[in-house]
Amino acid sequence: MPRSANKMTLLLLSLIAVLLVLTAAVIPASATTILQVQPTTVSSGDKVSVSANVARNGSTVTLSYYYDANANGKDDDGGSWTKIANVTDGGANDGKNTSNGFIIFSWMTPQLSPGQYILKVEDPFGPTRTTIFTVQNIQLKLLPTIYGPTGVSDQGLINAGNSFSVTTMVSGNCRLCHQTDAPTAQNPGVNDSAVESLFSADLSQVTGSSSDTAVNPNIVQHHAADGEVDWTGIASKTLANNQTLNVTVTGTNPAGNLTTQSTAYAGVNTAVNIPPTSTYQNATGSSASASAAQSSGSSSSPLPGFDALFAVAGLTLVAYLVSKRR
Repeated sequence: MPRSANKMTLLLLSLIAVLLVLTAAVIPASATTILQVQPTTVSSGDKVSVSANVARNGSTVTLSYYYDANANGKDDDGGSWTKIANVTDGGANDGKNTSNGFIIFSWMTPQLSPGQYILKVEDPFGPTRTTIFTVQNIQLKLLPTIYGPTGVSDQGLINAGNSFSVTTMVSGNCRLCHQTDAPTAQNPGVNDSAVESLFSADLSQVTGSSSDTAVNPNIVQHHAADGEVDWTGIASKTLANNQTLNVTVTGTNPAGNLTTQSTAYAGVNTAVNIPPTSTYQNATGSSASASAAQSSGSSSSPLPGFDALFAVAGLTLVAYLVSKRR
């Protein structure tokens, strides 16, 4: 091999070595490469789990969201980003107590219009990552039932002077049943008083009291797929025999834009079997739903150092070909 070729090969190899050293200095040991939101389709007031890995253990990242009006996955339609929270790995707002390079944040979504949104995590030591989620604002569904003093066997029956209860199953947008004022690792549970304040019942026909038009429930129960709110131990007044009475239950989404009213019926001394009626109101307008968007691993900025790695690979190939020809 001619001496000039050897010098060229050594020069290229030296350059490659320098680039490798520089690349190792640019790329952190790890970086924010994963950002997930579950579920990917939500209604206002739902609790959403946001998880991401971070560049360095114990670092603090910033979560934000953006209304993607043109649904192209980019913040290019004149909107603005809204900050959700700062989350520190193993610290503030992280849903776990250890620092392991991964954060889990429970986000109680605010009042959001239906459509597509971008969720972003900004890491001071790594790249910015984004993913997509969809808001469709599913109708809140209430199914109230009136019971006499012996419970299920007295469904649809009220006896004058006896106590009665109202049980309302909540579904559709039932993640409201898991509302917390400030979900953290130290306070992950349910705030019953906050949930109870979202519901009221007009019991005045049965109690005979004009002040019982907006009574809050005294029991909140939480199930895997739905929730239940109850009004128990309520005293009925003197009622006409075989009279049909109704109790209207109103439920409001925590974000304040979904309201459902449902009316249950009961008879005095004779049980009735009338299906409950429901009405639905959306303060923001229609309840149009959007198709679910899959979680995306799209990135607003690629991992640092990738261009340098491709350049190193190319130079290595060139050096190999030169040495082979010589």
